[in-house]
Amino acid sequence: MYEKEEKKSRKWLALILAVIFLLCIIGIPIFITTMFYSIGVGEAGLLVDPLMHSISDPVLGPTWGVKAPWVTLKTIYYATDVYEDEIACFSSDQLEMEISVLMRWQLNVSKLKELYLSFPRLDYEQTAIDSIMEETIRLITKEYTALETIEHRDIVAQRMQDEVFQKIRESKVLVGALHHLEFDLKNIAYPAKYTSAIEDKLVAEQRKIQAEFEKERILVLANASAQEVLIRAKAEAEAKILVSEGSMQAIQKIMRTAGVTNSTRIAELYLWVEAMKQLKISTFIVVTGKDGVPIIYQIPTNSTTP
Repeated sequence: MYEKEEKKSRKWLALILAVIFLLCIIGIPIFITTMFYSIGVGEAGLLVDPLMHSISDPVLGPTWGVKAPWVTLKTIYYATDVYEDEIACFSSDQLEMEISVLMRWQLNVSKLKELYLSFPRLDYEQTAIDSIMEETIRLITKEYTALETIEHRDIVAQRMQDEVFQKIRESKVLVGALHHLEFDLKNIAYPAKYTSAIEDKLVAEQRKIQAEFEKERILVLANASAQEVLIRAKAEAEAKILVSEGSMQAIQKIMRTAGVTNSTRIAELYLWVEAMKQLKISTFIVVTGKDGVPIIYQIPTNSTTP
């Protein structure tokens, strides 16, 4: 009886030792792996100790280390991160618009512990940033008509950036953790009908501008032509005046040379001669006919004497 109980005890002892051995084989590696941690590039780690109710200062990666198995590692990406979204808004004239925005930032390492205490799940982007972005942009677009958002896009974008940045910096839950902020208003999407109407208006304005340009061009050309005519007429008039003055001087010279006082007859004769010159008659004879009327006979230059 005693031997049977001893054998039974040995079996139980062997089973317990086997279980312990098995647990050591499986548990020790698991236990050891929970003691080591690694932190990647652009990441910071916070070591949270639930027993001591403590959180370590940020440990920046890339690095690795050893911790107690019950200590939890919380990794936070602190390098450049991006928020991008399309926000449904309304203009002051109640036109619905889709505002596409993009924002970049980095986390201030010295504020990571406070940020983690505000957002233990590290969902600050989905909760705080998204809320600030939507509220701010919707309030701004309500101050502008749809047409003003097109005409003053730069002003609207600048206001969105300034007010979003201000609210992020003043947010108590974000505790000033975001810095190196960048904002980009990527697009303002309007309803298809409104976009078509705007395009038609722009085409009409372009045609109007083109018509005004053509009108100005025609007026300039017409004015240039008129000026050309005036200049030509003035030149011809001045030329005639010069010719007249020359003729008068020639007649006066003939009268002084010939000692003649009948200026009218001399003038008539001179003008007849000048008229023959205009007809390109190179050889002619002038005689005085009845009542002093000059008679002009052309001498052909190509005729032969018999």
